Amino acid sequence: MRKTHVFLLMMAFLAVGFTACHTPKRDAHRVQRTLLSQQSAAEQHADSLLRFLKDGHSLNEWCVRSDNDDNILYYVYEGEQLIYWSDNWLSADDIRRTDTMSGWWYERTNNAHVVARWQKADEYAVLTVIPIKYQYQFENRQLHNSFIPPFEADEQYQLSELTVSGFYPVYANDSTFLFSITGSQPYEQQEAVAGPLADSFSYRQLVDPNADRPAWYKRPRMRVRLYWVLLVALFGVLLVLAVIGLIRHRGFRNMPLRTRVVYVIMAMLCVAFAYVFFISTRYVRSHYQQRQERELLQKTLYIQSHLHDLYFSSAGARLVDGSTLSSDLLKLSYTYETDIHLYDRQGELLGTSAPELFQKGLASTLMASAPFFTGDSVGIYHEQIGDMRYLAGYIPLLDADAEIAGYVAVPLFVSELAVHREINAFLLQLLPPCIVLLLLSIVVSYMLARGLTRPISRLSEKMSHFRLGEEDNHIDYAYRDELGELVARYNEMVDQVEQASHQLARSEREGAWRTMARQIAHEINNLLTPIKLNIQQLQRLRGTDRFDAYFDRTTTSLVAAIDNLSRIATSFSSFAKMPEVEISRTDVAARLSGVVTLMRTNTEHVPIRYVGPDAGVEAQTDPEQIGQVFTNIIKNAIQAIGEKTEADIIVILNAAYSDREIEVSISDNGPGIPKADQPKIFVPNFTTKTTGTGLGLAISKNIVEGSGGRIRFDTNSRGTTFYVYLPKT
Repeated sequence: MRKTHVFLLMMAFLAVGFTACHTPKRDAHRVQRTLLSQQSAAEQHADSLLRFLKDGHSLNEWCVRSDNDDNILYYVYEGEQLIYWSDNWLSADDIRRTDTMSGWWYERTNNAHVVARWQKADEYAVLTVIPIKYQYQFENRQLHNSFIPPFEADEQYQLSELTVSGFYPVYANDSTFLFSITGSQPYEQQEAVAGPLADSFSYRQLVDPNADRPAWYKRPRMRVRLYWVLLVALFGVLLVLAVIGLIRHRGFRNMPLRTRVVYVIMAMLCVAFAYVFFISTRYVRSHYQQRQERELLQKTLYIQSHLHDLYFSSAGARLVDGSTLSSDLLKLSYTYETDIHLYDRQGELLGTSAPELFQKGLASTLMASAPFFTGDSVGIYHEQIGDMRYLAGYIPLLDADAEIAGYVAVPLFVSELAVHREINAFLLQLLPPCIVLLLLSIVVSYMLARGLTRPISRLSEKMSHFRLGEEDNHIDYAYRDELGELVARYNEMVDQVEQASHQLARSEREGAWRTMARQIAHEINNLLTPIKLNIQQLQRLRGTDRFDAYFDRTTTSLVAAIDNLSRIATSFSSFAKMPEVEISRTDVAARLSGVVTLMRTNTEHVPIRYVGPDAGVEAQTDPEQIGQVFTNIIKNAIQAIGEKTEADIIVILNAAYSDREIEVSISDNGPGIPKADQPKIFVPNFTTKTTGTGLGLAISKNIVEGSGGRIRFDTNSRGTTFYVYLPKT
């Protein structure tokens, strides 16, 4: 988490630093770097064009073969006559022409800030123009004074020919000063042309056509925006949850399987939805554009036919003058509800139904170069005014002799707005079910992941609570899928483990009994040998004077030997019986305090201290056998101390050890248990005392574990402490 916070903080600082670096000086340097690259490419292209013309090739062939940069424009003159232009959006009628000017210079045209350069070879001259910034200042977003795409910067920046302080200069590749970029100023301070330019566009105003519409007209667009906001918010929530999960679990691989399944399903759905939206909107746009192109081409053919009938219905007829032609085109535009431009054989404007479009310098008076120079004069082409792109249909106008008298151009300015309406209508049908489907997918994916991982969770839970001998170790799963096979293998493993454990327990018991039998036989033989010798000695001394004295001494040792045999038999009987632990609520404090009191009475030479309550501490255990456990441990402590003068035994009952267990500790200050003997302390018949049987601690361990508790010990050279833990009621 700390590393993630540091990373986010660093990214924030970088973002702030990057924003702070966005200055006119920085943008001026970037514009100059781009401009130098554009100039180099333009010079090479212009040189190739001049060589092409000097070799006698035609401009039509050049237009077909060349791959012009849309942001570098070329004008070719043969003498004083313009014979080629690469594009028609730049209104470059007033660009200076001088044969003495060398290199690049800065110029303001009717609709752009540009840098230009003349190159001449024989009778040909090429004017190369690189537009930098639009010069439109109309009150609409599409005709703001913005930079050309290669030189994208703040549209509020101004270009100037000054080099004073506060202006950041831009130079050509020969170090010639071109222009300066100055800081931004509010758009309101710029000189703007008032009005929506309705007269310049008969059927498409360059302002929002819905601005003054009633609220009900805007509802579809508002609903689409609302759906988009809901969908983006939903994606954002899913993304935030995914990031939080990755940070919390420190990686995808560490997440729970259920969470990973949900994340994978949702990621796939999100990608699928994004793909569907992209393909659908692209299809709608493409389909509608194709339909527009067909309709525009059909309308262009109708207008061509109408103009042919109007001007060339008889042989020898010709086009009328400009004012009359524009009036006729305006009337015709009302009929077909579209703007109409008519160009002559040289590609220059003859008449138009929207004269202010050209008078205000928004467009060039030259027609598009592609239909004019390539010979493919019938077709639909993309054109632009500022950042606004539109369609234009071109078709030649033939006279009565089937010769080209001019070219008809029909622009379609409504294409982008119309396609947006089509897309909005499509999204109104697509977005609501997608949002509902996405919400349902979240719920279904969670339920599916839960259903898939539930058997695994049950399997994990069963394995964590697995106890040999219990009947509910198996998992019930009715389906025969992959998880069903896993559950079946687990159940088979449980059966095999239980069977193996039974065999192991039986083998261990048999081995223990054999070892115990050998130990008992050895102990009995050790005791029977002196008994036999004493009896035989009595038989030999019978009837002699020494019999009575020896009889008294022998009977005492025989009684002690018989007592040892009895003790061995009793211990073996207790271990052999191994009575089942009968668990019930037992007052452990009362049992423990009673055992301590009894042991104090019988062993006055060893002090036994007790710390804890005398009653009221209950646990789940066998009330009879738990006392035997405490007695065995205290006896072992007394025997471990031996004849030590400063003997001390402490018994502590800790009822607040944990929420589930109580703790009983019995400590002595004896010599401790040797390290080699520690692993065998609870092994039956293991003992370090000459008179012990080695069964006491083994019996105690069985009793404690049978109660659901546990027993352990700590030992060192200063003493030993046994800990008994019993479950609370």
